[in-house]
Amino acid sequence: MSLILHRADAPILLAPAGDPTAAVAAFESGADAIYVGLKGWSRGGAKGELTSEELQEVLKTAHARSRRVRVALNTIPRRTQRRYLLGRVAELIGWGIDGVIVNDPGLLEELRARYPALCITASIGCAAMNEADVAFYRDLGADAVVLPGTLSLDELRAIAQVPDVMTEVMIHMVEEFILLGKCWMPSYYRLNPTPLAEVHGEGSRLVGSMKRGGAGVCFKVCEQPWGLYLDGQQVTKRLLPSRQISPINDLSDVLDAGVDVVKLQGRSLSPDLLAPLVRRYRAAIDAWMDTTPLPTFQEPSLEPSWTVARR
Repeated sequence: MSLILHRADAPILLAPAGDPTAAVAAFESGADAIYVGLKGWSRGGAKGELTSEELQEVLKTAHARSRRVRVALNTIPRRTQRRYLLGRVAELIGWGIDGVIVNDPGLLEELRARYPALCITASIGCAAMNEADVAFYRDLGADAVVLPGTLSLDELRAIAQVPDVMTEVMIHMVEEFILLGKCWMPSYYRLNPTPLAEVHGEGSRLVGSMKRGGAGVCFKVCEQPWGLYLDGQQVTKRLLPSRQISPINDLSDVLDAGVDVVKLQGRSLSPDLLAPLVRRYRAAIDAWMDTTPLPTFQEPSLEPSWTVARR
């Protein structure tokens, strides 16, 4: 008779969900929790956001399965919007959300002061890259800080030593030439007011870069061909570099480094693409928990259809 050791602290598998059907697919595939966008208040824009009614539906589905739901409120609201959003969070708590993900340090601090028991995550858009960054957001009131999946194991080990805050890694993500959440592209400056009827007195707000207070809709200028010119003459066209990363075969090392939450990017993924992605990470985490050899995935790279589109 062999003795199988189980690790005491199970990491959380956090999956994306862009609609109620995707939420069900994520839960059925083994996600411990999901994160969703609230219509009008998440960086992903209208695609992949839930209405109030859809969010309540997803919460019922989650709680019936003893699973959790975090709501991304990761735009940077203007003053009037901030007052409205602070009050709206009370309604979301009443519905039973399990936490929020925010990108604005000021909003994070205000939420912590107003709702001491609320679980608050500092979004990957906060661009935390080291232990000092993580300690800063912890001191503002964050319970968890999202890190990019491009950090080294040594960096993750050092960050995991920061006390009283959860280490969350976006391990399945698109790596871009910019630092996510710190884009300097011209979409910052393109103004396109849209109605914001729910916030009285505001009339309209900007879309474009959420770093400028927009609704979270990026114009994706980085995805367009850029010309290289020499002495006024175009020499060639190039796309700016980006690549999908999903280092699942290194997951045991990442978990050994002390990561608390394994996060998958992709609220744009359909249920039939999301489900196998969640299943493979569920299998890998379970194998690590049982201290059995981690299953090796043979494909050299992800299927093209799994690429996160229009984040």
